[in-house]
Amino acid sequence: MADTASSRGERLEGSFEAVLTTTGPATLDIAIHAGFIRIRAGEAGSVRVRGVMRGRRSVFGWGSAEERIRQIEAKPPVQQEGNTIRIGDVTDRWLLRGIALFLEIAAPTDTKVRALSDSGDIRVQEVGGVVDCEADSGDIEITGVDGDVRASTDAGSISVRQVKGRVYATSDSGDIETLDIAGDIEAGTDSGNISIVQTAAAPVRAESDSGRIRVRLAPDAGYTITTSTDGGEITLPELEWFEPISNNQARGRLRGGGSTVDLTTDSGDISIR
Repeated sequence: MADTASSRGERLEGSFEAVLTTTGPATLDIAIHAGFIRIRAGEAGSVRVRGVMRGRRSVFGWGSAEERIRQIEAKPPVQQEGNTIRIGDVTDRWLLRGIALFLEIAAPTDTKVRALSDSGDIRVQEVGGVVDCEADSGDIEITGVDGDVRASTDAGSISVRQVKGRVYATSDSGDIETLDIAGDIEAGTDSGNISIVQTAAAPVRAESDSGRIRVRLAPDAGYTITTSTDGGEITLPELEWFEPISNNQARGRLRGGGSTVDLTTDSGDISIR
């Protein structure tokens, strides 16, 4: 049920709601310019979408924001093809220009997610499928995912927690934390710190141009470790075999060796425990 867009001074607001029925694992494909995206676990067989729009009157291009908000209220930018649901810039990529869209979505736990935001945060909680999130400017938080996770942001931090699958996370400018991960981990940031906690042995690769790297490996598991830093200190657990390659590089085996751990930072400390 849509609310009528209103003007508060120069500010415009509107909203919409949609409930869609699915008959199997759902796929969400979401794209917005500004606002935020929040996805959480909901009821089986049902995807519930609530959107709140905010804009301002402008004399510059893209038509009237108020007209477009009312247009979106009357016909929300939500499309369904089978179990695939597309939300946001799905029919007209100019429709949301100058309008911030704040999305709250409840989806079945076996949902796959692809979410893109030019300017805004993305949060995903308790879904079982693959999760792929990208933000040009905004933070990404992903928690409680059974499948693989990919997260990328140009300017923002990334937090990924409690994931059973693989994790791939990159940020041009921001910190990355991948905590309680059971699968492979690959993390890279140009300017930021990296924190990793792994619950089951699997390959780990982390690289930071300017920042520290802290890793806690799965207990009682074997690893083969390689570390390198140009301008920092390296702190390692007691290794069964250890080879200092140079003052700032070392490699060795922990508990007999096993999954590879490769950590590199140009300017920062490296710590493994």
